[in-house]
Amino acid sequence: MNVGLFIKDFELGTKVSSKLTELDSTFKFCEKNTDLSANTKLVIIDLDNKETGNEFFIHQIATDRKAIRIVGYMKQVLKEHHEKFKTAGCTIILPRSSLVKNLSTFIEK
Repeated sequence: MNVGLFIKDFELGTKVSSKLTELDSTFKFCEKNTDLSANTKLVIIDLDNKETGNEFFIHQIATDRKAIRIVGYMKQVLKEHHEKFKTAGCTIILPRSSLVKNLSTFIEK
């Protein structure tokens, strides 16, 4: 599965990329939504990052690619943020602490 990563945190990025390699997935660290390839099926976004963790950015990805799944993560998932990001196009919103251990559930073989 092809995965686009919008993760600025080096430590977390390393853990996520190691897990994706274990799961035989190809991935690319992205800066902007145009960095995503046409065959990207899953996007993981840091919702605490001001550049990528906003409704406009998520809505843009969700609108451009109908079949893509968007997984957002944040340090602490608050109800009002959850609703906002879900409406923008996030498929799943997780606490940052559970992202790596739940990665395998999002990867299609």
